Amino acid sequence: MSFQPTRHETAVKDVEICQKRPVVPDGGWGWVVCFAAACTCFVVSGLASSAGIFLIGLRRSFDDHVSKLSTVGALIEGLSMMAAPVASILLNYFSHRTVLIIAGLIGCTGAVLGTFSVSINMMIVTYGLISGVSLGMSFFTCQIIAGLYFDKKRALAIGITNCGGGMGTMLFSLIVQLLLDFYGLRSTLLIIAGILLNITVLGALCRPLPYTSAGAGNTEYKDGTDHPTAMELPSLAPEYINGENIKQREMINEAFDLSDEKQNTGSPLPAEKSDIKDETIVEKQKIDGGSILKRCSAVIGVEIFKDINFVLLTISYTFWVSTAAMYAFIPPMCVWSFGMSKQNAALLMLFLGMFATIGELLLGVFVDFLHFSSNKIYVFSLSIHVITAILIPHCNRFEYMAPVVSVFGFASGLAVSLRLVLTTEVVGLEHSTKAFSVLSFFCGILFSASPPIYGLVFDATKSFVAIFYGGGTCALIAIIFFLLIMYRNKIHEKRLQK
Repeated sequence: MSFQPTRHETAVKDVEICQKRPVVPDGGWGWVVCFAAACTCFVVSGLASSAGIFLIGLRRSFDDHVSKLSTVGALIEGLSMMAAPVASILLNYFSHRTVLIIAGLIGCTGAVLGTFSVSINMMIVTYGLISGVSLGMSFFTCQIIAGLYFDKKRALAIGITNCGGGMGTMLFSLIVQLLLDFYGLRSTLLIIAGILLNITVLGALCRPLPYTSAGAGNTEYKDGTDHPTAMELPSLAPEYINGENIKQREMINEAFDLSDEKQNTGSPLPAEKSDIKDETIVEKQKIDGGSILKRCSAVIGVEIFKDINFVLLTISYTFWVSTAAMYAFIPPMCVWSFGMSKQNAALLMLFLGMFATIGELLLGVFVDFLHFSSNKIYVFSLSIHVITAILIPHCNRFEYMAPVVSVFGFASGLAVSLRLVLTTEVVGLEHSTKAFSVLSFFCGILFSASPPIYGLVFDATKSFVAIFYGGGTCALIAIIFFLLIMYRNKIHEKRLQK
């Protein structure tokens, strides 16, 4: 028996699909997801922060140029940020659970292949590139999913997740150094592969949110592409009622080139009921979507580059990243140039991570409670980077180096936490997610490129002084570009007053 719905029935069904909304538990299993996200951040941030310790182990095993050896850690650090847009696109087609599980498997595979590396080039491809991509996918995904399960307690959940990253920054350098001392480089990589495999278990804990249908009032549990994606994040806010969701669907159709001809065609409808399938917005994108370039542009948000202040902020932060990347050369400098023990070098990284975490936590106090200007805090942070970059290569004893590194870590913590704050102030809350993704991408590029460049400087000069002076210069340039933003804002305010 044929079944032919009317155009009115099709339209009603289409609206009901848009009315399905995730149920935010604001607790319950959400705390398990929050724990999983914090543990994932612990691993990702920990491995990224231990790049300097790995550099010492890599030189002992391969005895190659420092510029090449530093590329491994540079990719691990840089791709943890650079992969943000890629993860954002994947999350529009797959669930957060699926992306985390795949990321864990990829990371484990890269580390295992790294144990068979016979040259530094192979190590760059296996552990640096393959595992680095997985870390970037994991980090971006767990940052998003921590906030999906909470509404009133969302800030607390995200704070707990970030604390996991801070703990990783503090402890992982010591852990990696102990593993290198007891087991050597290849066995350490095998242990790290096992640690990365745990991301698949943590990802499996992130079960999909229950969906409720506004029409039927029942609850459904969806997996796969029906899981809330990065594109669907705004729908979690109470102000997004059904009418707005319908408008959002129209905007998505337009962005992905779903023309009226494709959606409102006068061709005959399927004659059989079995041929009529429920289609989500994501499925319609797969079937009717335009070019890949248009899809990526819609997801990433290329239009934000029209904002000159955002471009200036991006340039400022990319230069800051070049300054922050020099911390990977603190352990090698302490061991090779100053004759400190490897344990003391790892302990310095613990101090750096600990005070960076303190800086991240205190930023909220400075801005929200003491009402300090976020712009002035950023300039202050960059100024501290300039001063410490000049002092670090001259602190040839542990008791001199420890306080300077701690201050450097505190300033870095302020700058890291200010990224999202300043991005939101520049582009507004509506575009903050896409803008932050783009900013992270460019920061990742510089984080990947800076250590090899610093390595070339060391190979040419056989000295670490030029590296840290170069990092201080980058921080100074970052200040100049940010002052341009402040100057433009003052001119704009004066025009409004007139």
